[in-house]
Amino acid sequence: MPISRILTEKEVLAQFESRKNIYAPLQVVSVERESVALGYMPAAKVTLALQNRNISFLAEVKTRTAPKIIGESLWRLRSAAASGQNFLLIVTYLTETIVEMLNQEKLSGIDLNGNYLIQVPDMFAMRLDRKNDFPESQPIRNVFAGASSLVGRLFLAAGRRFNSVNEVFSGIQKLGGSLSLSAVSKVLKRLEEDLIIGKSPAGITLLQPEKLLQKLGESYRQPRILESLKLNVPEGLAGLKGLEGLPGTGWMISGESSARRYTVMADDSALKIYLMDHGSLSKYQDDRFYNVLAQKTVDLFPYFDAREEQGLRWASPVQCWLELSRLDKREREIAAGVRDSIFGKPK
Repeated sequence: MPISRILTEKEVLAQFESRKNIYAPLQVVSVERESVALGYMPAAKVTLALQNRNISFLAEVKTRTAPKIIGESLWRLRSAAASGQNFLLIVTYLTETIVEMLNQEKLSGIDLNGNYLIQVPDMFAMRLDRKNDFPESQPIRNVFAGASSLVGRLFLAAGRRFNSVNEVFSGIQKLGGSLSLSAVSKVLKRLEEDLIIGKSPAGITLLQPEKLLQKLGESYRQPRILESLKLNVPEGLAGLKGLEGLPGTGWMISGESSARRYTVMADDSALKIYLMDHGSLSKYQDDRFYNVLAQKTVDLFPYFDAREEQGLRWASPVQCWLELSRLDKREREIAAGVRDSIFGKPK
């Protein structure tokens, strides 16, 4: 899907007027660009009709769909609604989050794609099945994937307030990640707009940890495996500690196999590890009776916040959950226990 530039308020209204016919059975009767003194300046007066009944609205146009921006507009509309007027929010696309916010405030909204939620005493109409023809351009297209996801992972791992962007940047480096300061700043801005984090004079705080984890899961892609080597390692897991040829810190037990560290489970499957290079491990190769699957990858994000314990390197609980949650039913059930570990709940 091509990414559109952000439209201006005048362009949103012009598009709305030119696309009047896409809202059937709801009809757009008129759009009058007149200001009304109500403590703020509505963009237009819009008249809608359903089943031969006309209802007028004072409309506010938002060119961005970030929850923080929409929330500020809905606060103004809610305050002005005491005047007895009907208010309509016009956006490029009614996202699921915006619909939830409109429902919470009992307000109406409409977009440029044919979607609408109209709820006033004399009219209720809803259509929310039209795709988005106006995706917003973003400096970082997905802050929940790849290297950008390290910002969110840091907040889940640290469980604390950060005093500045620089402190977030340093925190990522300390946990083995690599992301430029400017990229960290851009990701934080997007997370703030999505109301996942909050910024105040007291610092930067994670507001919605569960939503953050969900977003990371929706965007997660497994690391690229370049080559796999089946190994028969004496003593299995315990034998990894002193395995000859295992490359320093350049290896880690995969998220899937790290579940045993974070939740109660029975697992007799082959242990999976990630490493940068197989080195001299081929001496342990055994395609028939293997207990370790060594997977070579050059992707670095799985190693972020790796936990070292008694000579073993485990994937972080977040990496563990991300991997398990994309697998079959049994693994997803195990992921639920790991999720409790992420949020500090007892096993």
